[in-house]
Amino acid sequence: MKIFIYLFLSIIYFSSCNYTRETKNKITTVIQTDTSVNKKRVLVSHKNRTNCFCDRNTSMNEATVSCDTTRLSNQSTIYWQYNCDRIWLTLENKKKEKFVIDSVPPELYGYTYRLGYHLIKEFDSGLLFRSGCPANGPCIYTLINKYNGKVLDEFNQLICIEKSSNDSKYNFNFIVYFSANQSYLIINYLDKNKRLKIPFQEKLTAAVPEQQFDKMILDQYILTLQYYSDNGTPKALKINLADF
Repeated sequence: MKIFIYLFLSIIYFSSCNYTRETKNKITTVIQTDTSVNKKRVLVSHKNRTNCFCDRNTSMNEATVSCDTTRLSNQSTIYWQYNCDRIWLTLENKKKEKFVIDSVPPELYGYTYRLGYHLIKEFDSGLLFRSGCPANGPCIYTLINKYNGKVLDEFNQLICIEKSSNDSKYNFNFIVYFSANQSYLIINYLDKNKRLKIPFQEKLTAAVPEQQFDKMILDQYILTLQYYSDNGTPKALKINLADF
């Protein structure tokens, strides 16, 4: 899926000499980066990071990834680097072992925000990244081992992952998504290896039905999922998590 998106965007890139990167405000209406990373961020300037500069295409220095370092709870760090030939994300553990966990073709530097890994939340079990997003979704969500960078699991578009609270942090200890046939909502507690299957009777037929969900609220043990039906009617599904 990600390879297909790269190919599609490559065609767009090379067919237009007047390519202009979408403004930040326009992109964030669809996806939002760093939505729940409440960790210490270490600022690293270009001159202090060997691979964080392109002299052949100076616009790349202003329109691609930040070189800041995110420090994780297990003393690992993650940081993007780039030069004129490649863009890549490194996970470095406390033993100073380095693992490249993602990369983006340099000609698509303006799309790194959507195509590359962006950290949604650090769980005890791993790091949840968003990537591979077309302009209007859906995105891919990948759970990565935060010590060796191995892929632990992968999910299609998640529900209310980018708009769970006013402070833009994902504060839940689970993720929510549809089953393959959309007849169930899956509540997945990643740190507990526990999944709840909640019957969902209504059929949502938008191109990305997960985007019909507008808000997710947890009050004590009551999880409320607010969504819109196909005809625009606002609805709410309440789930008592204490029953499971």
